[in-house]
Amino acid sequence: MARRAYKFTDKKHTKLGIFSTVMGIVSLILLSVGIWMAYQMSGNAGSVTGLLGLLSMLTAAVGFFLALQGFHQEDAYYLFSQVGLLLNGLLFILWVLIFVVGM
Repeated sequence: MARRAYKFTDKKHTKLGIFSTVMGIVSLILLSVGIWMAYQMSGNAGSVTGLLGLLSMLTAAVGFFLALQGFHQEDAYYLFSQVGLLLNGLLFILWVLIFVVGM
């Protein structure tokens, strides 16, 4: 016999968490495009790749901050805030590692 789950709450996902997750996905796309362009041009991609990298890093930093702000909302689900925090945090750490190894 199948059990039906009823939810008696008015909780919603935080908008900041959803926006943070979207920013993390955008940052991942920018990072992927920048790496692909650098690979296609044998490391001589120029300023366009640098701009993509900078935008990706800034997007990850802002997304991380928004995810932290999403945890301050009461009576809400924090799934997207957790996903955004993890994704943006990992991307920002990856960018820091790229810059440190590149020096």
